[in-house]
Amino acid sequence: MENPSSIFEKIRGLSAAKKALLALLLILPAPLLGITASLYLPLLNNVQVGQAIWLFMKVWLILMPVLWLLYIDRGTLSWSPTNGRGVLAGLLWSIPVATVLLGIFWIAKDSLVDPEAKQKMDALGITSPASFLIFASTMSLANSLMEEYVWRWFVFSKWKVLVGVWPAILLSALFFTVHHVVILWDFGSLSLVFLGSSGLFVGGVIWGCLYNKYNSIWPGWICHVAADTMIMWIVWRIITA
Repeated sequence: MENPSSIFEKIRGLSAAKKALLALLLILPAPLLGITASLYLPLLNNVQVGQAIWLFMKVWLILMPVLWLLYIDRGTLSWSPTNGRGVLAGLLWSIPVATVLLGIFWIAKDSLVDPEAKQKMDALGITSPASFLIFASTMSLANSLMEEYVWRWFVFSKWKVLVGVWPAILLSALFFTVHHVVILWDFGSLSLVFLGSSGLFVGGVIWGCLYNKYNSIWPGWICHVAADTMIMWIVWRIITA
């Protein structure tokens, strides 16, 4: 069996396009595999297997870009610094994004949500105020940061090598949306799947544009936090209705 250093050396010898394609092939299936396993393997009495696959894929999403940066691209780790304009752009984009989400909720309300959604949330153990606060904070702050790091930095940068800036923004937004469709399908109606997927795609495009303009994940993350916070508020309204 070849040692890791020789494998890394062979990959580094590939053309830029082939390296970018390989990176995408290694990371794009991970979130879809993880969420599908966590939602549907329990139906086959394989709860622990489903959770283990989900956890492995989550760790892979976090570690794989770092390993690729350090050992394939020979880059250095960075905090992705931004400037005041980037922060302001993220804050300003937060207003229409959160407003649209709130408007959709007030217009549609119960028509979008599966009647069994609350029981599914009960099964997840997030219906008490304390547990939901932990869940909502994790999703709004930590998970959104991980998604910006993966989709807006790593995936976008690899697509950019292959197809250029605007197609890369659209493709990274599209693949960002895909695994969320599985979640939406499990908790809501077809209308929710359509509206939610459309919103996620548009959000991904906005955050991709912010990343491309400011070369930092933080402007998009600020707006992403606002979107996720509004979504968590809507989820809590559904739970307590």
